[in-house]
Amino acid sequence: MTTTPEGLPYNSPPEAQFEPRRLQEFIITRLIRGIHTVALVKVLAVRPTSGKVGFLDVQPLVLEQDTAGKVLAQSPIYNVPYFRYQGGVSAVILDPAVGDIGLALACERDIRSVKATQVAAPAGSDRVYNSADSLYIGGVLNPDPTQWVKFLPDGAGIDLHTPGTLTGSADGNIDITTLGTARVSAQGTMELQSGVSITLDAPTIIATNPIHAPDFVAPNASLNTHKHDTPNVQGGSVTRTSNGPHN
Repeated sequence: MTTTPEGLPYNSPPEAQFEPRRLQEFIITRLIRGIHTVALVKVLAVRPTSGKVGFLDVQPLVLEQDTAGKVLAQSPIYNVPYFRYQGGVSAVILDPAVGDIGLALACERDIRSVKATQVAAPAGSDRVYNSADSLYIGGVLNPDPTQWVKFLPDGAGIDLHTPGTLTGSADGNIDITTLGTARVSAQGTMELQSGVSITLDAPTIIATNPIHAPDFVAPNASLNTHKHDTPNVQGGSVTRTSNGPHN
């Protein structure tokens, strides 16, 4: 049988191949390496659920090595709850996507029972700091986004952008107030629709182009129906009749 220079078989326990004063160091190192803390992972699958934030499967990205230096692929971690920034019934909904890189945080105890019920429960087993009890927080080492809510440095402003459709809705009122200028620019058609009325309240309203409308009704007159009472209006030597509407 092949042996080491010390006469020990190659298939003997690794700690037996160390000198005695390093045995304790080896044992401590092995115990520490068995503790999972935080790992870089890639999202393999996302499963949103009804009534609560969903789960996903992730693949650890840092590969393991055996005692001979051979690289070993790690197994995926399944059914990991993912983080959503939420308080009460309010939330920023930005669920992970397949291919995202993020962090898997290993809990100190088995969290299976709490994952299933969302209430206090005993640990499901005696395992501690196990990767199976991970939580996912996303947004690490990912490419630049194409849509965003960007908070500019030093409180300089907020940049909101999407290549798609921007939708806002409210069951109550929508109030927009500014101490500066409010601008709405559209390369296409801009529409204002209301089921009751539209109020323009400003000291001056300026239109740089003609305004087209079926009629314009002021408090005391309609441009479509208003007529002058005087049948003939004389200016200089020319007499004109004015008994129709202004337009």
